[in-house]
Amino acid sequence: MSNICQQDTDKVLLVEGDNDCHVVMSLCIAHTVPETFGIYRCGSDDKVLKRLNALISRPNPPEVIGVMLDADSPSLSGRWNNVKNKLSHYNYEFPTHPSPNGTFVASDLEEPKLGFWLMPNNQDSGMLEDFCTELAEPSSLQFAQQCVEQAEAKGLATFKSVHRSKAIIHTYLAWHDEPGSPLGRAITKRALRPHTEIAVRFTDWLKRLFI
Repeated sequence: MSNICQQDTDKVLLVEGDNDCHVVMSLCIAHTVPETFGIYRCGSDDKVLKRLNALISRPNPPEVIGVMLDADSPSLSGRWNNVKNKLSHYNYEFPTHPSPNGTFVASDLEEPKLGFWLMPNNQDSGMLEDFCTELAEPSSLQFAQQCVEQAEAKGLATFKSVHRSKAIIHTYLAWHDEPGSPLGRAITKRALRPHTEIAVRFTDWLKRLFI
């Protein structure tokens, strides 16, 4: 593939952006997840759901589709209801709430097996960066949080409140070699720890979905 994040395969994981794609790839390498699926970067949360719909309804749909979405807009429950509403015309049985260990959804007809992971942990509202804070070294992360709080208190911070976790994780990463590394590379270089509890749960979900 010319673009590792644009793989249209029979078992595919749909993600929002490049950061999502490279975080998944780095965690898969760290946990030796078998290469049984491709990753497709859709460009946004809305485009993830549009592509999911298109894949399910096409004449020869994929065997398995995984979906990784941020749960920051408007909330975890709002995101889950949005997913269920978008797919209500199919024959899937959705649980009332997403599973903490990642959700699996099956149909009684010949429709693809689906799996969902709502960032950060299927329980709280948030995004990829909130997931990555769980990979950070706790004391260093706490100091990064304090730095961001001080910047806010002094009126130096202009980021939107919804992006606070982005400010924190990139403050944390600025102290590591190399400053400014993308999130996926930070996992590869061990600035973000790939074997924390949330990383294990996420990669276990991938294995159960695609193997």
